[in-house]
Amino acid sequence: MNKILRFSLIAFMAMLGLNMSAQTVVTFDASEDKGTRGSDNPGEDQITKDGITIAFSNGCMNLVDHYRCYAGADFTITSTGDKILKVEITCTSYGDAKYGPGCFSDPDTGTYDFEEDGPVGTWMGNAASFSMNASRQVRIRQVVVTIGDAPDIPTFSIPGGVYLEPQTVTLNAEAGSFIIYTLNGEEPAYTDDTHYTGTKYDGNALTVDKNTTIKAIAVNEKGNTSYIASATYTIVYVQGEVTFDALEDKGTCTPEEPGEDQVTKDDVTIAVSYGCMNLNTQYRCYAGANLTISSAGSKIVKVEITCTTNGAEKYGPGCLTNPTEGIYTFEEEGNVGTWIGHADSFTMNADKQVRITKIVVTFDDTPVEPSFSPKQGTYIGEQKITLGCGTGSFIIYTTNGDEPAYTDESHYTGTKYDGSELTISESTTIKAIAVNEKGKTSSIATATFSIMNTEGRGTVESPFSVADAIVVTNALKAEGLTPMFYIKGIVIGDITIENGLASFYIGDTADATTDLVYVWNTLSLEEQEYVEGDLKAGDEIVIYTNLKIFAGNIETWRGYLYSINGQTSKPTGIEAVTAKKLEKSVIYNLQGIRVDNAQKGLYIINGKKLVVK
Repeated sequence: MNKILRFSLIAFMAMLGLNMSAQTVVTFDASEDKGTRGSDNPGEDQITKDGITIAFSNGCMNLVDHYRCYAGADFTITSTGDKILKVEITCTSYGDAKYGPGCFSDPDTGTYDFEEDGPVGTWMGNAASFSMNASRQVRIRQVVVTIGDAPDIPTFSIPGGVYLEPQTVTLNAEAGSFIIYTLNGEEPAYTDDTHYTGTKYDGNALTVDKNTTIKAIAVNEKGNTSYIASATYTIVYVQGEVTFDALEDKGTCTPEEPGEDQVTKDDVTIAVSYGCMNLNTQYRCYAGANLTISSAGSKIVKVEITCTTNGAEKYGPGCLTNPTEGIYTFEEEGNVGTWIGHADSFTMNADKQVRITKIVVTFDDTPVEPSFSPKQGTYIGEQKITLGCGTGSFIIYTTNGDEPAYTDESHYTGTKYDGSELTISESTTIKAIAVNEKGKTSSIATATFSIMNTEGRGTVESPFSVADAIVVTNALKAEGLTPMFYIKGIVIGDITIENGLASFYIGDTADATTDLVYVWNTLSLEEQEYVEGDLKAGDEIVIYTNLKIFAGNIETWRGYLYSINGQTSKPTGIEAVTAKKLEKSVIYNLQGIRVDNAQKGLYIINGKKLVVK
């Protein structure tokens, strides 16, 4: 019987090898392609273009620069011609932050993924129509739809995942198509019957007895190819286990003083975010709290959790849900829950209190990848980096781009880590492996540290570009607000005014749609209140402000405009007046005689009767 440890089939990968002649791309740009609904009258809205319709069940598609799909609404894309193969959705925010691409749920067909640190979500499949639901409001700048005549991707008889024994896998394609596959990491491709990359599948099952990734494409009668289907199979040979018994292995918290608590044993830690692990016979993870199990030495492949009651009853194993890695099942008529996967750490949430008497953690002999402190990222100035691994293991690392490797004590590529800090003063990529007592090596851990020199930058003489301001903000995000900087950029889109303060976007170019900074509630020149007409789209500004991250976006925090198109001050009243040469007054006395100057008395001056005193 197959023991499946983790389902991780990646059905749709980046498009490679798809017959380009069979594709058409239709782009919906929120600044140009409009629906009928505005923010003042939202509802069902849609836009149709070149046989493609994008539609919201509740939202608005007639705004200046974005579409809005409201929380709880469906986003549907339909093609009346060729099937939809790929859709790229560019949002105003990043990841699963509010307004970002991660606010869409799984589609009713195909697969959907999004950039955690970017604004783009990507659907891939082969369908005439599909829908996704918005868990929160999504704001979309652009939708790019690719359609074409392509076969469905191949399927695998057994999903990719982690297994305790070799597997036999068969590949399947729709009628009239055949399959090209690879096992060596290359991307399968097909031009004609004599020019293709990979192996033609003959219908026989493939035996997988080691870690293997199968990549496959389907080819139809026209020679058009599908997207690449990929499945990774990890074959694990179990080496040992660690048992936590509530009678013997104690934490520190009691029911009288619950809180964060944990127990560590043989490089494995079990922890509760709120509960108690210092009782006579049980551990308690309270409702709403998390149970986390982690290993500093080897990958965890199986965890058995024995509780005081059965199934989904209060205190039972069924009260644990939503593992961050792997899969979790429990006995409906028993008191044991089982997690299966391949991870150095995972977390589950307790929707009701769970009382646990024993936890058995099973692991393989592959060491966990080394860790880096601090984590990779962009930093300002020199950084001190430390590397860590499990007890009984050591680290081999490189900083020159080479892949670290280990055969024995006399044959390895890289440097043995001695535990001291590594000083990084310029942008560097560190690659590292852990080696355990058996000589087994982990997979390669990679961390890139980008060092930014800000000396003399962000000043009025040398303001940051918008792109650099974003980098600096991300580097300093842990500190909240950045220091005050000067930033140069081009005004993009509309300008909103409220209480003398202006809000708008800036980028490094007038047509930028990504890498934007949102200028929020800024004053005008010389720290004066903003007046209609001070600024327009396309103007080049320098702003003095500090920055922060809000809802995944980079925003300014107040500040004021230092210059607009090189001007650092508003024109005064005198400067604003165009001088006009005045003609000399025409003066007549009451006898009708023209005079040069009026004395005391009654005169006609420029056609008007006036008294001069």
